[in-house]
Amino acid sequence: MLSQQTINELIETSTFRRNVYNMIPENSTRILDFGCGNGSLLLRLQRDKNCSELYGIEVDLEESRHIKDAIERVWNINIERSLGELESYAGYFNYIILHDVIEHLTDPWFTLTKIRGLLADDGRIIISTPNIHHWRFQYQIHNGLFPYGPGLWHTGHLRWYTPISLIELLVIGGLRINSIYLEIPDQVDFKHLASKKEVKTFRIPPVEFSGMKEYDKGAVSVVYEKDIRRYYPVFYAHKIIADCSKGELLFEPSPMMNNCPILKALRGAINLPFDVYNPPPMRHLIGAWC
Repeated sequence: MLSQQTINELIETSTFRRNVYNMIPENSTRILDFGCGNGSLLLRLQRDKNCSELYGIEVDLEESRHIKDAIERVWNINIERSLGELESYAGYFNYIILHDVIEHLTDPWFTLTKIRGLLADDGRIIISTPNIHHWRFQYQIHNGLFPYGPGLWHTGHLRWYTPISLIELLVIGGLRINSIYLEIPDQVDFKHLASKKEVKTFRIPPVEFSGMKEYDKGAVSVVYEKDIRRYYPVFYAHKIIADCSKGELLFEPSPMMNNCPILKALRGAINLPFDVYNPPPMRHLIGAWC
């Protein structure tokens, strides 16, 4: 059994997934955290919000060994291969968290339909993922680089998303989107942006970050045909967070990996009306996020 001191140490020495944490109400029950790691998010919800009936999934047995006695259950499984015992939990969970998970999935479309089946009819699923349209990504790409490594460039990232492509994935996965959030650092001068009548150019790196040595290869300016003010905050967002509920399944769930014709047909059926000139509604979460 973990002592309270050990629990506190695990919580305080781990990344604080602040914005995802804030989306779970106090006294919530039946929470499943995919990719729970050492369980610090679940333990924080238990300690500070009195949440209970906590479950985790973590493929790394060593990473999750500490919390097996502190929460209801931890499964060390790869759900892309099989749900295993989780099949008996259909419709059970009130909250499902996928914090930085979907970028690691080989078949996120099919996998989301399986996860959807675990959600209670009135449950919520919270998904966060890196934003490939963030200026740091774009700076490296415009300089001919794609430097796999730690952090946002993690070598385990197989899929990359913009807010619009994430929305497409969620709809195909049978989810209804309640809100899309952008995690944005507080250095961004949004007052200056709001004062402009029109924005057609985005400078990479932005002026707020132009003094950083790692971005000294020279600035790049991307010019658009029309005003991009409403989309502009996306370029500053490290992460995208989606708050979703159960929606309608558009297809009989089946593996989508290498099934490009079906994916193309689904994209055509959805026919999302969004682009950089007509972005989806997005809410800004500005400030410390980790």
